[in-house]
Amino acid sequence: MKKAEILIVEDDLLTASVIQKYLTRYGYDVTAIAPNATETFKELEREKPDLILMDIFLRNSIDGIEIAQQIKDKYDIPIIYLTADSSEETIARAKITEPFGYLVKPVDSKILITNVELTIQKQLSHNNKILEALRIKNDELEQKVKERTSELMTTNQELKIEIRQRKLAEDALKKAERLATIGKMSAVLAHEIRNPLNSIKINADILLETLELTENKKRRLQIIQKEVNRLDNLVKEVLLYSRQVNLVMTEFNIYNLIENLTIQLKPHFEEKKIILKNNVEKINVKGDSEKLKQVFINLILNAVDAVSENGYIELYSDKINDNFNIYIKDNGCGIQDSEKVFEPFFTTKNLGTGLGLPISQNIIEQHSGIMKVINSKEGETVFCITIPI
Repeated sequence: MKKAEILIVEDDLLTASVIQKYLTRYGYDVTAIAPNATETFKELEREKPDLILMDIFLRNSIDGIEIAQQIKDKYDIPIIYLTADSSEETIARAKITEPFGYLVKPVDSKILITNVELTIQKQLSHNNKILEALRIKNDELEQKVKERTSELMTTNQELKIEIRQRKLAEDALKKAERLATIGKMSAVLAHEIRNPLNSIKINADILLETLELTENKKRRLQIIQKEVNRLDNLVKEVLLYSRQVNLVMTEFNIYNLIENLTIQLKPHFEEKKIILKNNVEKINVKGDSEKLKQVFINLILNAVDAVSENGYIELYSDKINDNFNIYIKDNGCGIQDSEKVFEPFFTTKNLGTGLGLPISQNIIEQHSGIMKVINSKEGETVFCITIPI
């Protein structure tokens, strides 16, 4: 291990050479011998030693005590005075500079080396304490930075959640206001439309029952009846879409509900030779079973329309935290512009009203749930309904 580097400040070259020999013999490296203040500071600019042996009386220079004071103000280097002056006045001046030793010439080599060793050891201990204090402060600072970073990340995440919730609340409010407006308009329109529709339907029924008509004229009256029914269904759906209906909440098994629906809709599957798989977990949920039936009927019949003969429809589920997810998957033709499927009056069917999915979404949202398309392409369309358990 390399021993300390020492600068000797001494104007007596013979004395300095003897000291250098002592130090070299014990493995120390003497960086230079400086005879005055000017040379001392030059050496300090060139290389900073671990220790300075300082003579007090220097010819043609300020004395060693003044040099030591300047060194103390600028550098953190321990100093041992090595001088022939042992007067009380000089010692008192020297104390002000807080030296690590004060040796009077001629000094015994063992005493000199002992003082050097103690000073170096003391300085190393001092430096280690400083390093340890810096390490502790650095660790504390790093911990504070980590804590503050964590706090900022948490705050940022909370802010994102708050912004998202506020956006959802604003969207819900806009939707509620829009539905309220549509509700008022649809109520008026329903009254104005249903009265003439009822009159048309009654007269068409009477004509069919009382007149002797050709087959061609009968078909025309039947078309009138069919169109009247279609318009009446449209009015019903508009009213249903615009109203916030009261839910009748009960606890029921979601698997059993879907299983009963598959039996009810079996003729639709048999007509196109569709395989339907009910792999939904047998779990109890709380909700309005009649309204949820309406949602599943709508989604299943949409899937039936989308798939070709010998196609398949699968319902399956999973649980994430406190939410129950039900997936409706088919291998049909997919949906173009799947982002628009929940917009009122958007439809891909020739005879569709475009209100089935928006009504279904309203029902799920009234259950504090979410309904969305998670995938739609040719050969695979997947709807997901999420409701709280």
